Amino acid sequence: MQRVLKLILPLAGKWKLGMNILLGIISGLCNFLFIHLVTRIIGEIATGQYTVISQQYLFIFALIILFFIWTRRTLSYSIIQLSQLLFWSLRKQILSQVLQADYRQLTDRKHKIYAALVHDVNVLTQTSLNIIDFFTASILVFSCLVYLGFISWILFLATLGVGIAGTAIYHLRTRKNLQQFAHARDLENKFLEHFDTILKGFKEIYMEPKKGKAVYEGKILGIADETCRDNTVAFTGFLNNQIVGRVLFYILVTVILLVFSVTLNIGTGKVVSFVFTLLYLLGSLEIMMSLLPTLARAKIAANHLVDLKEELEAARFSNPMAKQYISKAAFDQITVTDLTFHYSEAAGTFGIGPINFNARKGEAVFIYGGNGSGKTTFLHTVLGIHLPTAGEIRLNDALVNEDNYADYKTAFAVVFSDFYLFNELHGVDKVDEEKWTRYLRLFELEGKVTLEGTRFSTTALSAGQRKRLALIAALMEDKPVLVLDEWAADQDPYFRKRFYKEILPALKQEGITIIAITHDDKYYTCADKLYKMDGGKLMAEAVNMHESGFVA
Repeated sequence: MQRVLKLILPLAGKWKLGMNILLGIISGLCNFLFIHLVTRIIGEIATGQYTVISQQYLFIFALIILFFIWTRRTLSYSIIQLSQLLFWSLRKQILSQVLQADYRQLTDRKHKIYAALVHDVNVLTQTSLNIIDFFTASILVFSCLVYLGFISWILFLATLGVGIAGTAIYHLRTRKNLQQFAHARDLENKFLEHFDTILKGFKEIYMEPKKGKAVYEGKILGIADETCRDNTVAFTGFLNNQIVGRVLFYILVTVILLVFSVTLNIGTGKVVSFVFTLLYLLGSLEIMMSLLPTLARAKIAANHLVDLKEELEAARFSNPMAKQYISKAAFDQITVTDLTFHYSEAAGTFGIGPINFNARKGEAVFIYGGNGSGKTTFLHTVLGIHLPTAGEIRLNDALVNEDNYADYKTAFAVVFSDFYLFNELHGVDKVDEEKWTRYLRLFELEGKVTLEGTRFSTTALSAGQRKRLALIAALMEDKPVLVLDEWAADQDPYFRKRFYKEILPALKQEGITIIAITHDDKYYTCADKLYKMDGGKLMAEAVNMHESGFVA
């Protein structure tokens, strides 16, 4: 409960939370006053004292009902507001921290974050709506117990003994149920990981259904069965606790009616009032017991959310917004000197370097090499996705370091090999209509895509056309350096030739520097500089070596 309050208290504030608690107390007291009045009148009817219609009772009933409606509605509205505030505040807080992470930090926590945003936040929000019923029921239980003590302290002690016995049984049997819920929640992360595999690998699964079958039968079915078993055991445990509690109270009511009413010589009115109040008490306990599984799952969800928030805060993510953007006019060159990068400090892990590299304003720089040679790793290091292990990067003459990385990254517009095509021009403050039209014509997408504000009319295009649209979107950012990773691989021979022979020269004339990973050896002569990547080493080559299309 302490961790739940740690999430809720900063959002609600102590004053508002206190007001909600007060309204809950008043709402519960209204229920108790109603029950008390009902038992009193039933007692009067049983003893023959109520013979005429009482306007006083009618007025009190009306007052209680109206007051209950007002407090319950006010409290419910406040809780609904709080639940929505909780839902979106938690999502915004986590996403805000996520956007501060670097690429590797986010990749390591992706499924954990997804589960927290989709599962834990929803569980906690839904539970906050049930708090009203739980809190009102608990106030009613307390009030009924006090009232029972006034009716008969002996019967009250018997009731209290049954209540203590039920509570002890509940605590003894609940620990295992909570462990089952916690284990089921941990399995949610694994499920989302395999679900993500199916979505992202669906093309491969479509071509070879056995891959999908292996993920489904080998991974997901096991998780589903285990989660189903854990939740079933946990919910059944809570149900058994609920049944035990009800049986104990049934035995108590039976003993009061058949034994205590005779042996203790308790009057008819008191017995009726006691049993009637006891039944209301049992109803309230039933509400509380039925909500306990939900509260238990909320506690687990809150623990995961707090742990995630603390983990994200402890990681000290730092991906600040740029203080100034590098314009085409300000850009001159990028120089890499003795750059190295390794994926971890362990010996034998893959790495690149030392590498020396230079790209000047308006140049087309091509990089080629075999699969696994380190091309993409080098590109990611130059872009700042990976931070160099050693060496230096200079933008113009300025050394790139932690203080100016955010500014440095603004020099690049990128289309990755596994690019994501947004459905609108994010990050473009003002759309240059003339440039958009010119690029559509240049990339032969006229009539296929239009711009509605900043939103694309469609992204339902062929793979090659989607990549062209992604490149247009990158060019609309008006960055001085364009980075392409195997961009032409999805283009047909006609457009591939057009790209190298017409589009690249046109972009260079705009003052754009192009750094491209490519295997199109036929067009290496279109480059101003050519580099070969082999075993993590980058070697400069003469462009004229490839005039015949032969690759050394």
